[in-house]
Amino acid sequence: MSANENKDNIDLTDGLESDVNLRRRSLFTTLGAGLLATAVPGVLSAPAFAATAAPSNKFRVGFIAEPAHGLHFLAKEKGYFRDEGLDVELFQFKSAGEGVIALKSGQLDIGTFGSAAPLLYISQGVDFTIFGGMMTGGQAILVKPERLAELKTLDHYHGKKVALVKLSTGDVVFRLALKRAGLDPKKDFTRIELPSPGTVVEAVIKGEVDAGIVFSPQFSLAEKRGLAVSHFITDFYPNYTCCRLTANTPDFNARQGQYAKFLAALIRAYHFYRTNPEETVKIFTAALKIDEDVIRKDTYTRKVFDSNPDPLRNGTLDFWQAMVESDYVANKTYPVQKHINTAVYKSALDSVIARDPKNKIYTEMAAFYKANNN
Repeated sequence: MSANENKDNIDLTDGLESDVNLRRRSLFTTLGAGLLATAVPGVLSAPAFAATAAPSNKFRVGFIAEPAHGLHFLAKEKGYFRDEGLDVELFQFKSAGEGVIALKSGQLDIGTFGSAAPLLYISQGVDFTIFGGMMTGGQAILVKPERLAELKTLDHYHGKKVALVKLSTGDVVFRLALKRAGLDPKKDFTRIELPSPGTVVEAVIKGEVDAGIVFSPQFSLAEKRGLAVSHFITDFYPNYTCCRLTANTPDFNARQGQYAKFLAALIRAYHFYRTNPEETVKIFTAALKIDEDVIRKDTYTRKVFDSNPDPLRNGTLDFWQAMVESDYVANKTYPVQKHINTAVYKSALDSVIARDPKNKIYTEMAAFYKANNN
């Protein structure tokens, strides 16, 4: 199977319709074949955002079908977006590569598409701003159970085929782990890029690849089908930043007050996620149409990710250095720090704290912000 093959495999993201007004539209299909070039670094054109700008209180937000993006679902279901005077529409995508094209073209206002994808595009000159976060961790390597002992050791990946989704954050961390283990990520294993996590899982099940890198809940669903997790990506890089909230810079600068309200809603959603686990699980389950036990396991019991709207400037820049060290980017000296805005999140957090100054979780968030955004 080549890296460019698009197998007609079962996609575990299919059918993940929502009961909380999430509209599963793949905007990618509306962008036109000409935009496919924007998926290839080095041929990026100027964003066409101005032509499709949203009304001042409206946000079109792209997400991936995973519980780690659940702050969006909570803010929608609990009315926090509405409380802030915002009209927020959520759009589901199968991959960061698909979503970031929609963001760049102006079909979305906000993208929630990993760390690797927005940072790569920024390094190629695309005018994105990272202004918040959604999650840390949340990805794993899947293998057949009979190969679990063999592939627990990184040097055994020499000569192996590993499937993943294009622009996967886990790809960066895995490449770096192999490099630090003495392998050459460009020569010593074969990366097979597939269009969705569902096709990655199918490739592992069918034996077309030796291992696959996917995100939650895909690896937990795959375990129910007989596959095994050989590593969580956090085994190689604890608490790595994954999905960042990213916007087109001109719109972000023009509507900073509205973006602050969007973040305020997510901060309130984070408080709910921390204090109401059972209702959170039910909301995530309704949104994603996945077994409740899988949602609970990944979100709270095994806790394979942590949701947090903090921009995590320090962690984002650390991840950029991982991209540089793993040879994931060509322009290794690009000043990506100029594309990270923490001030709007801080103003949003301050506004929420002012409403409830004795709230311990908001006080924790303020201390966390101070420690992670130098």
